[in-house]
Amino acid sequence: MPGVELLHTPLLLLVAALAFSAAAARHRQHRGLGAWQLALWMACAGAAVQAFAGPAQAAPWAWLAPLLLMQWPVWFLLGLRQFNGRNRLPATRRFDIAMLWLASAAQGAPALWPEQTMALALACTASVGLHLYAAVLLFHAPAGRAGTPVLAVAAAAALAGLLPVLAMLPEIHSPVWHSAQALAAGLGGVLMAFVALTLLYDRTEQMLRASRRRLRQLANLDPLTQLPNRRHFQDLASRALRQDAPGSAALLIFDIDHFKHVNDHLGHAAGDRALCLVSASLLQHLRSQDLPGRHGGDEFVLLLRESHPRQAIGVAARIVDHVQRHAVAQQLPPLSLSFGVVQVAAGEALADALRRADQALYEAKRQGRSRAVAAAGDEARPVFSESQRLGLMG
Repeated sequence: MPGVELLHTPLLLLVAALAFSAAAARHRQHRGLGAWQLALWMACAGAAVQAFAGPAQAAPWAWLAPLLLMQWPVWFLLGLRQFNGRNRLPATRRFDIAMLWLASAAQGAPALWPEQTMALALACTASVGLHLYAAVLLFHAPAGRAGTPVLAVAAAAALAGLLPVLAMLPEIHSPVWHSAQALAAGLGGVLMAFVALTLLYDRTEQMLRASRRRLRQLANLDPLTQLPNRRHFQDLASRALRQDAPGSAALLIFDIDHFKHVNDHLGHAAGDRALCLVSASLLQHLRSQDLPGRHGGDEFVLLLRESHPRQAIGVAARIVDHVQRHAVAQQLPPLSLSFGVVQVAAGEALADALRRADQALYEAKRQGRSRAVAAAGDEARPVFSESQRLGLMG
């Protein structure tokens, strides 16, 4: 029955408005929530006015009901423009507001000429036009996970605009028109609340996922050089050694010669530039399957998969050449690097290979720096190759 429907409609809208307002209060950082709340509360107020005015609509303030009930699609559209600021919708926010003002003015015509059939027709036309305007624009929302719920609101807005037209036929003065308008607005408002909550929680979930990705990145990458930190490198390298053929990887440890001198005499900003230059050079000369890392301080580590020490020393020479050619542009003095290189033995733990490479690095330092030394044998009895000079400095 129309009377029962009119009593149920404001209750449904009240529950929807309270639920969304409670959710919006916890997510105030998102734009557009205020417009969605306003749309729900206006629809709720309109349905309440409609219910108290009754089917006859004889109360002098009954004209407020259709004025309040027709606005929710445009306010949802205005909120969506703010909520999804990057996704452009047709028309503009100013044009939306202009359409809303024009329709509101036309909706007030029955209050000025309550006996005029033309005034009622004008109000009905304004309501229908405003609903269809919002529906057409919402149907142009970008496709995707968030676009499907918006299309549901667009369909509801179109139905809410057309349902009163069907209900008022063949007699424009029929009170069924008022009941149909309130019912359509109520159902559309409840759907809008559900969709708004869906969009809100979907955005919140996306933000949480992005936050987790950033936290994982901060936990795994060195913030200065953007290379894997020591722990993350060891995880990646250990996994790679288990996947690859035994004994197929070369491991390098290297550092910047006299790095303390750079920090002490030129400042820590210059030291940071030197570290960033080395990491950039390192990344530029690696294959996609190779694994770099910052081992700590000015020390770097590099796992070359499917490689051997001779090839690794060639990579080291190219890194040094790049660093020395670009040092001046970074306002740095001439830099040199020293390398320790080993072939990871079949079944050898990464920690053992790192210690052997560290022994080779110290041997390179002992022989005068700016060079690469390869180590064979085990940690207790290392066999060092003849060092190879790298770059222009000794």
